[in-house]
Amino acid sequence: MKERTRAKVAATVAAATLNTQVLKVTDLDEGTVYRIRALMRHGRVDGFDCHSEHHFKGMSSHSMNFYDYETKAHVHLKLVGSKILGYDLATETAFNGQVHGRLINLYDYETEQTYRFTV
Repeated sequence: MKERTRAKVAATVAAATLNTQVLKVTDLDEGTVYRIRALMRHGRVDGFDCHSEHHFKGMSSHSMNFYDYETKAHVHLKLVGSKILGYDLATETAFNGQVHGRLINLYDYETEQTYRFTV
């Protein structure tokens, strides 16, 4: 999964679980700050990546799935309690993780690494 897609997933999860607008996402291991905005509206994510200048938007109020206009692909995303389950159709890669307040951990099966984000 692309690094910016991981950051969008983290922003979406944080916006949903914290019930707030996310303005940036920080990769704790790399120190990279992603200027990504995300907000849940009527149960759907409405997001914007300020760097790539592309939107990402939820397709349904029944799931956290979103369409990433940068990669031109859907990202399937499900939250079960604090567990994150998902699949990125752009890279055909599964991912999972956990959310703990403002900390989001994602394991990417493509890179076989865990990524830690905070908002």
